[in-house]
Amino acid sequence: MDFVTNERSNLISTFERIGPDAPTLCEGWDTEDLLRHMVTREIYPHITLAAKVPWNFSDAIREKNDRLETASFDELLDIYRKGPQKYSPLQVSALNRAFNTLEYVIHHEDIRRAQTPELGRVLDDEDQKAIWGSLKTTGQVSFAMAPVRIILRSPEHGEFTALTTKRHENAVTIVGTPLELALYTFGRSVAQVELEGDPEDVEKVRGMKNTPDE
Repeated sequence: MDFVTNERSNLISTFERIGPDAPTLCEGWDTEDLLRHMVTREIYPHITLAAKVPWNFSDAIREKNDRLETASFDELLDIYRKGPQKYSPLQVSALNRAFNTLEYVIHHEDIRRAQTPELGRVLDDEDQKAIWGSLKTTGQVSFAMAPVRIILRSPEHGEFTALTTKRHENAVTIVGTPLELALYTFGRSVAQVELEGDPEDVEKVRGMKNTPDE
């Protein structure tokens, strides 16, 4: 089982263990809200896309959206367990890894780290390597508006420079494990990382808002 498939299975197990009313790190969302987001995004993405076009929902899409909005936690979990529909592009392994690796990781941590006591889990080096591979792509977008050049460094996996322009004369290096760097990249304040660079530049980076994961 590859990392993204295993992480999805572990995420489902955590939803089952915690139930519908537990807190998450996503502001305003409990675990039921987060699960509904996951179902809509992964199983019925056309509903999200339809909400962004200027014309009204079709009757079928409106009906599906209404059912999801009122579905119970157990109903949502049953839908999510079954996975993407037969002809979903997410049935292609490479697309699934690109689309979902960090989605699963970040939201799993959103649940795990919001509990008291915090839920435990172990990621081995291969797991961290899978996160690092996805982060090298996603990090480029997340730091596109950074006031300085951003370097992400994992002592065990190397480093890379996020997207830069000619305005980036100075640099700040963010150091941590791939998991912690992913959390920081997606704006989670719980991320255990160190920022290295000129103190003024470091403060600028600390004050910026990264791209949210919604």
